[in-house]
Amino acid sequence: MQDLLPFLKNGAVRRSVTRLVKESPSLRYVRLFQPETRLWGREEGTLPAFLVIGAQRSGSTFLHDYLSLNTSAQCSPLQKELHYFDNKFYKPLQWYATFFEPLDGAGPAVKNFETSPGYLYHPAVPQRIKECLPEVKAVAVLRNPVERAISQYKWIRKCDLETRGPVEAFRADAEQIEREQDESYLTQFEDPLHFDFEHFHHGYLRRSLYHVQLRRWLRHFPSSQLRVLTSTALFEQTQNVMDQLAAYLEIEHVGEAQLASINQNSSPDDIEIPAEARDIAEQHLADVESKVRSVITPDMVVGDTFTLE
Repeated sequence: MQDLLPFLKNGAVRRSVTRLVKESPSLRYVRLFQPETRLWGREEGTLPAFLVIGAQRSGSTFLHDYLSLNTSAQCSPLQKELHYFDNKFYKPLQWYATFFEPLDGAGPAVKNFETSPGYLYHPAVPQRIKECLPEVKAVAVLRNPVERAISQYKWIRKCDLETRGPVEAFRADAEQIEREQDESYLTQFEDPLHFDFEHFHHGYLRRSLYHVQLRRWLRHFPSSQLRVLTSTALFEQTQNVMDQLAAYLEIEHVGEAQLASINQNSSPDDIEIPAEARDIAEQHLADVESKVRSVITPDMVVGDTFTLE
């Protein structure tokens, strides 16, 4: 048994086993019985008043950390990304609430929030959140779609979740891109136990189709409950953006900005992206900004300008 411990502790092995369990039609039910020992003894907290929903690799970690350090908003003390609505919706809502602190008597400006970048991308999430948190507000951070896709590829490679080169990976994803608007394909995501590894981890171009994702959200929520900002505005107009967000979210923007301690979550710079891979991304994502502009309304934009360049 002692000889097996290094093997079992190997991250790649654990991820392979997790993927097998999640994707297997029979083994995936094991997830229903996984204990969550860190929740033992905790009482249900106050459900979040707002969510940072993505996009992945666009600045949501920076926004999460800034909100936690410099406003009256509170995240879960146990975990940043709970992935309840995209990956653990088979659990009861009470399970989700247990991750948060009770806010009874804390004052109207103290609000719980969660950050899970998959919420913008997952096809079934907007409806799930509407059913569970109908009054919640959502904030989406968008980045230049090509740069976001490249950053995701580098991150997934760093996490040992991708073995293909960028050209092969982007070509394969480009072949799947039309599926993001194929209702016969998207219906399977309504099953809370359904997990598509390729969709979740290898959707490099698909995750950058912001207009498709925002349109889904706006089918279930009015524009008054959704705000959109760009990573450029977030990083270059931080104080102005946070003042606007604080007013919208009805939280206090307090203290000096503790930017030095905030996780920038930068991409690895030792993975080369050939021009051919970038060309594939540019070809399929060239009109994303104009399409986003056709979906959102001016009142949804946070920051002085909206550009994904």
